[in-house]
Amino acid sequence: MNITSEIEKKCQEIIAQYPKKKSAAMIMMHYIQEQFGYFDDEAIRFVARQLEVEPIEVYGMLTFYPMYSDKPRGRVHIKVCRTLSCALAGSVEFGKELAEKLNCKMGETTSDGVYTIEFVECLGNCAKAANVQVNDKLFEGVRREDVEKFIEKINVLDADGSLAPKSAFDKPQGEGDIQSPAYKG
Repeated sequence: MNITSEIEKKCQEIIAQYPKKKSAAMIMMHYIQEQFGYFDDEAIRFVARQLEVEPIEVYGMLTFYPMYSDKPRGRVHIKVCRTLSCALAGSVEFGKELAEKLNCKMGETTSDGVYTIEFVECLGNCAKAANVQVNDKLFEGVRREDVEKFIEKINVLDADGSLAPKSAFDKPQGEGDIQSPAYKG
């Protein structure tokens, strides 16, 4: 990983918003995750130095919270909810079909490095199951029979750059990260 002076400066700006450096850990880790897609040993040591904590503390957060990863993910990260409401609405079948169509196993990244697809626990939108999150965009009411249309939709979104902002940290304050368009296929 190449931790540039720009990244270091942004991390210092994040830390400056908190009374204690350690309080900035989660936000800084989100930023690093966005920049590199995952944490290697260098990124763990960098965050630890910035926060003035031991690397094992950063590693503990990295392995505890599912939004962080210690292995590379695809540019398009697809999370399929598999908790009760979504599973009853067909999310497991949707996820398996989607993985098959993308020529990828669940929990893995496509050979071209574009897509990572995985099952996750609750996305917090049970009333509108089944839910799938693609990067920062939430799709609700997805159905197995719409997998091909779903792939077309995320490919179109990706092609015009509107799948997700380049960085949540580049948006004006107060703008939400998750949009919830009802998926109509």
